[in-house]
Amino acid sequence: MPTPLEMQRTFALVGTGGCGKTSLAEMLLFNAGTTTRMGAVEEGTTSLDYEPEETRRRGSVQPACATYTWNKNRHFLLDIPGDGNFTGDMECLLKGVDSVVFVLDAVDGVRPLAKKFWNMVRQAGLPAMIVVNKLDRDRADFQMTFDGLAALGIRPVALQLPIRQGETFLGMVDVLSGKAHMFKADGSTAEAEIPAGLADDASLLRDITVENIAESDEVLMEKYLEEGSLPLEDLHSGLRAGVIKGELIPVLTCSALENRGGVALLNAIEALLPSPLDRPPFEGEGGAVRA
Repeated sequence: MPTPLEMQRTFALVGTGGCGKTSLAEMLLFNAGTTTRMGAVEEGTTSLDYEPEETRRRGSVQPACATYTWNKNRHFLLDIPGDGNFTGDMECLLKGVDSVVFVLDAVDGVRPLAKKFWNMVRQAGLPAMIVVNKLDRDRADFQMTFDGLAALGIRPVALQLPIRQGETFLGMVDVLSGKAHMFKADGSTAEAEIPAGLADDASLLRDITVENIAESDEVLMEKYLEEGSLPLEDLHSGLRAGVIKGELIPVLTCSALENRGGVALLNAIEALLPSPLDRPPFEGEGGAVRA
């Protein structure tokens, strides 16, 4: 049975100002049952932006911490301001977490400042996943945002494909399982068939995702070449190992403001991001190390 420390997750929310990090934190806390309602940045009612200056500016000016319980396991999140004027402490703050949830705006894609933030995450040697937020917006473009990840110098692994109609974020395709999940009014989902117009895209994306996971592990690659496919169990274990090594960057989707995608994100954080025991020890002067 896993120990509490093995199931602990400590991660930072990183992204440029206006990408919806604080709203995403609200969604996580609400779906985990830590809060009874989702606050709004525009109304100054979020749990993490509580200083008068943050309420006035409608944005974070200082890092904020929160904790929640998911599947009886304790997780900790650190919301780091995305405004370029308030990110001077980011390098230091990243030393206090085990991983990063990197948030992008589906309307603006990869902004120039996002590249700077991503380089800081890489320099810190932290495993990460990317969340494409604001898929409820009129000009949201998942493909544009996904293609823009090449500017960060990574090979992203798409785990979800959004299902949209106009500006409505209806659901998402779980790429590995090949199942569609359509949103209900409360943000929960119901399993459904993949819409016909997305079936080919989902199939192609799955092939690319499976190949990327297989290429991150020699044993998996040999099995994939011999059998032509991999079972879900191998894909999930290979994906987590690749994430922890920093070789695979999973990409998920959500609309934090509409509470769509929160449960899937909570599950992915627990399933894929490292525990403190998965991280290398700190190295001090003279070769000293500490777990």
